[in-house]
Amino acid sequence: MRVLTNINSLNQLLESSRNSNKSIGFVPTMGALHEGHLSLVKLAQKDCDVVVCSIFINPTQFNDSNDLENYPITIEEDIKLLEEQSCDILFQPNVTEMYPEGLNTKQYLLNGIDKVLEGRKRPGHFDGVCTIVHRLFSIVRPQIAYFGEKDFQQVAVIRQMINSLSLPIKIKTGKTIRENDGLAKSSRNALLSTTQRKKATYVYASLQKIKSLFSKVDCAQLKEMIKNDINQVQDMRLDYVEIVNPYNFKPLQGQADNDEAIAVMAVFLGKVRLIDNLSLND
Repeated sequence: MRVLTNINSLNQLLESSRNSNKSIGFVPTMGALHEGHLSLVKLAQKDCDVVVCSIFINPTQFNDSNDLENYPITIEEDIKLLEEQSCDILFQPNVTEMYPEGLNTKQYLLNGIDKVLEGRKRPGHFDGVCTIVHRLFSIVRPQIAYFGEKDFQQVAVIRQMINSLSLPIKIKTGKTIRENDGLAKSSRNALLSTTQRKKATYVYASLQKIKSLFSKVDCAQLKEMIKNDINQVQDMRLDYVEIVNPYNFKPLQGQADNDEAIAVMAVFLGKVRLIDNLSLND
């Protein structure tokens, strides 16, 4: 595996692949890799001739400076995991390389899906996400890019950005990879204490509860039930729980038994914020 830190070196390496009409698959990450990330690399390897993974902790998508400061960095372990997975290229730029004109973000036409849920709770978050993903796309120029379904809203936002800019890139998603007790694998899980880690299972359990009662109980009642459940767990605070249409992210009302739906939620365990989602239709 080649490890590159600057854009020119990456372009030189990829140019021969482009000239040979080899397909390029791209897996953008912020590091602290786990099985979820590696599953995306595996998907890319099935589809593409060359697989590029990037590791870059993007400062402009953090609306909380403490969250940025505490984000786990495990680059040596990350490189080892990618080498074991036979990834072709790791692109590991620094902030100056990615933001040569300073930490300025752009705004994109995202059809309003960037203003709800994560967007409402984390102002500016999706501006930062789209700015860095767009820049990475322009550098790597992949045919296909891969993202995890755990970040369901982020995937929808990136798809909308691609549509609005008419970028020639296909998005593929990988299923959420979970621990044996259901907790979605996440880089932030490493920040949980032993006690918090046990409590984190309430997130997926809550989503499963919503799924079991969906179409039988009014959506507003369902959300209130989850809110009450979470409020009883010490050190856990609900940021939001919502049942929405998976395409336009509009909240569903009443007993939405014939509607396509996904349950999404975010909680704080101490200072660690966890997000998850679950389709209510399959």
